[in-house]
Amino acid sequence: MLAIHARYRGREIRRAELVRRSARALSTLEGVGEFRSLGVEDICADVASPEALCDTAMALLSDGSWAIGIGVAPAGDEDTARVAATASLSSGARAGAVKVRLRPAGSTLAADIAAVFSLLGHVLAKRTLEGREATSLVRSGLNQNEAAEELGISKQAMSQRLQAAGWQAETAGWQLAVNLITRADAGSGH
Repeated sequence: MLAIHARYRGREIRRAELVRRSARALSTLEGVGEFRSLGVEDICADVASPEALCDTAMALLSDGSWAIGIGVAPAGDEDTARVAATASLSSGARAGAVKVRLRPAGSTLAADIAAVFSLLGHVLAKRTLEGREATSLVRSGLNQNEAAEELGISKQAMSQRLQAAGWQAETAGWQLAVNLITRADAGSGH
């Protein structure tokens, strides 16, 4: 079982409303259960697959205002996964931090998963608006030619934007995170 807990760490004055809107939006991602509010700044959801978990974590990291906790527990034990995700976040967790807790504990996979997300967060934080637009279109399923046409730029300009945005590093990191979470999920008795 997989779960994700997110704690808003941004500076929005109307944070409760922003957190509620974010929970609704994140709940529409494929493979993500309904996010539940756990107070003014905290939301938590069960996640169906390592891919869905990575997509959700990437969405939160892209925003730059969330601390993220990930919990992995044996199949059928949603409560343990949720508790692990919540317990992984300390009260002082900073925006962009990703903490991971595995049940049963005992491997280095939790630290490895957190490290991959730290690197991905760095790539995402350095991205320009143009880079975010380009990667968003390609991530949504468009090829480079279609994305370039959508933005009204040349294929070469699209290629340059993707390169400057760290697209290759993002896709490699995303796949590594999926692989590590898959191993952790299998190791938890799945």
